[in-house]
Amino acid sequence: MIQRIQTVYLLLVVILSFVCLVSQIGYYTSNDETVASFSNFAFSSFGAYSAYSSVGPYALGVLLIIVILLSLLSIMLFRKRMRQLRLVIISNIMLFGYIATYILFAYFYNENLQLVQPSAPLSFHIRFATLFPVLCFILNGLAIHGIRKDEALVRSLDRLR
Repeated sequence: MIQRIQTVYLLLVVILSFVCLVSQIGYYTSNDETVASFSNFAFSSFGAYSAYSSVGPYALGVLLIIVILLSLLSIMLFRKRMRQLRLVIISNIMLFGYIATYILFAYFYNENLQLVQPSAPLSFHIRFATLFPVLCFILNGLAIHGIRKDEALVRSLDRLR
């Protein structure tokens, strides 16, 4: 199970997704002062912007939890390669959805914070943990390649018998 390279890739996906899940993923500054920050489950604003309250980005956290569960399940299904392949593809679709949803939430919060103080310049900054879903997307692609390679090897050995 662990000797297969796609298992290592999927294990890295689980670890990176979990680190991203518990980390802060972005913050807003105005005049070199942090005015708002958000993680996968919470959005908080400070100072003059504290009047703005918004629904937390729960969809981001849920998508990452689904990715973690799918990757763990894929690791356990190492004998059923085609089912493992489908789960990794679904996990990749969830990661793509996470990235798109992250962009939408960042834009939404930026627009709404601009309405609170229209004259103050506002800028958005991403955290390092925000890049982990992109890395997970790449690692899932490598895992898909490894699973297909294993399946081709098994099918070629079946032809020889």
